[in-house]
Amino acid sequence: MTKKIKTVLLAALACSVASLCAVAADDAKPAEAPAAAPAAADAKPAAPGAPAADGDKAFVDGRWRLKDGTPTYKMGEAGAVDWATWQGFRRYHDACHVCHGPNAGGSTFAPALSESLKTMDYGTFLQTVASGREANRGGTEYVMPSFGANRDVMCYIDDIYTYIKARSDNAVKPGRPPGRADISDAAKKAAKECIGD
Repeated sequence: MTKKIKTVLLAALACSVASLCAVAADDAKPAEAPAAAPAAADAKPAAPGAPAADGDKAFVDGRWRLKDGTPTYKMGEAGAVDWATWQGFRRYHDACHVCHGPNAGGSTFAPALSESLKTMDYGTFLQTVASGREANRGGTEYVMPSFGANRDVMCYIDDIYTYIKARSDNAVKPGRPPGRADISDAAKKAAKECIGD
């Protein structure tokens, strides 16, 4: 087995162990609600089928999206986040933070995604996560494994992107968001259909 393969396998094993611990710890702690009600962060459409609008964003099919369809975040009162950003926080710290650092801040062997998304578009992000990437910088070979077949990542890729983009824009502070909106029926349905529960 080559050194490169051993390194990738060891990183994957470390990610799996850390992910299980992170999710178990996160599930054990209830989200603290901010002083003001965060329900506005994930407001439902006023009429069935009609998207709720907020400037250049619309709440469509259970998530906030920009006019071009790119998933985006919606901030509520006192730092509360919409459901997708909350789920992205959880999923990022389950699958990505071991390599890319807590809060998308980077590490010694993987870039700070909060910086990468200042210039990377959604399509490039999606392609990189699904297919992986290899780069040689200064004689050091970096390998981003492919997560395209991993439903625990790909079923929540829009949520993960939304969280990292909120960190990139400094809308979400480091650490656990202080509150979140409830999950919409559309988001529940989409997760169930993708995961198969």
